[in-house]
Amino acid sequence: MKPFKFPTLKNTGKCARQSCIFLTTLILLFAFVSCGDSSTQTTEEILSPTQGIVTKVKEMQEELFKITDEEIVNRKEDSRIIASYLDGKIDTFTLDEARLVDADNPRRNRVSGVLLGGMMGYMMGRNMSQPLSRSAYANDAAYNKSNSANSKFRSTASRKTVSKAKTGFGSSKSTKSSGG
Repeated sequence: MKPFKFPTLKNTGKCARQSCIFLTTLILLFAFVSCGDSSTQTTEEILSPTQGIVTKVKEMQEELFKITDEEIVNRKEDSRIIASYLDGKIDTFTLDEARLVDADNPRRNRVSGVLLGGMMGYMMGRNMSQPLSRSAYANDAAYNKSNSANSKFRSTASRKTVSKAKTGFGSSKSTKSSGG
């Protein structure tokens, strides 16, 4: 029986050289993709309010509203917005009404924009890691009162840890959550 010999490229034809180049290209491509496919995992804590807010807003000038007071209440369902208008009328609506923004009532639509800058914004879906917006408040006293209450409000929020994994060169994500 004759021993096996590996072929050499020394005296091979054009086809064998092309096969060798193709194989080398595949190996390099595999190495490149493997190096770039390192996945990273990050965790993020998501806070959700467990208490409610009663927010008072006042129309300071035509169509310009500012928050004058915010008070924490025990239940989310008790959240309310109390809007005082220049013409002396007062409108009270619930959190659900604020989320829906009554299209037939332009007054409520103007109020909802300023609410996102205050603690009511957390109730309407704004991320609780974002600070309060000073420009949403009528004065420093209202802002400082809400800012102080905000730390208590955040401390009672439910916490959920979300893990996000990013793989490859794209932006695909997978998430796992824990907590509640």
